[in-house]
Amino acid sequence: MVDAVQPEGDATNDRVPDIISEFRLQPTTVAGVTGLSRRTTITFYLTEGLRNRARSAYRATSFEEKDSSWSEMLNKALVAEIERREAAYNDGTEFAGSDEPLTPGRPIGF
Repeated sequence: MVDAVQPEGDATNDRVPDIISEFRLQPTTVAGVTGLSRRTTITFYLTEGLRNRARSAYRATSFEEKDSSWSEMLNKALVAEIERREAAYNDGTEFAGSDEPLTPGRPIGF
């Protein structure tokens, strides 16, 4: 895939973060092994209201935000939350990636 590059100072790109290309196929390092990122699917639950709100936001803004797909917008949202947690709980450093499955169910006490 080729990432589009906007010239610096282009007014149409001023509101869009430079992380757009982060969501496309790129080299990655997990456990010291470098390779191309592979796309995968995840399943999670959300309310119909939240889903509809997100769809509406995507439809209304995908051109301006230069989202290549619905998945790209959701990836951006997920990355924003991950980066917030890394900043809050890990001094801004990325948490180590792992292919280990998550423990099913809710944590006790929630």
